[in-house]
Amino acid sequence: MSFFRDKRPARSAVMLTAVTGLFSAMAAVFAVAADNHGDGFTRYARVDRPDGSYRNMLVDNASLAALREDKPAEEMMILMESFSGDELTAIFVKRREAGRWTYGSIRPGEGMEAFRPNPPCATCHRAAGAGDGMFTRPMLEGFVKAGDVQRTFCDRSGRSPCSPDVYARTSRSREAGNGWPKVP
Repeated sequence: MSFFRDKRPARSAVMLTAVTGLFSAMAAVFAVAADNHGDGFTRYARVDRPDGSYRNMLVDNASLAALREDKPAEEMMILMESFSGDELTAIFVKRREAGRWTYGSIRPGEGMEAFRPNPPCATCHRAAGAGDGMFTRPMLEGFVKAGDVQRTFCDRSGRSPCSPDVYARTSRSREAGNGWPKVP
């Protein structure tokens, strides 16, 4: 019996509505980056944490294009979307202008014009090394090289910074059999 030829049309309509609703909800969750930051960013990494939270790392498209051409990205913006379950709870911003990094944040739903500087963020980022305070540099480099969203696990909960070596232990999200589900 075909789904569309079911003699119980009310039941078929309910099932179709439920499936449509599920896909709509999933699309809404996965569109968070575009809705909050515009179309100018690409996700390059995801960092999972033991408390079920995770962070999506995004880079501005102009910088990504420069890096793919093996050119320096003189100005760059990195976003860290912090999630608790499926809820976007914070967006941290790191931007480089005139060779200097500025740290801060925006609230979910705000545009970049609402950027609020937070200089104390630089304290933790100095521990990242490489002279640029970028913990996820190995993940960004992996993304530029392979084109796959990189993924790693940090054993610390909340806002505690991960050890810099965590970001070097990445797996490509599309790699078969790596133990991770495909990153949406």
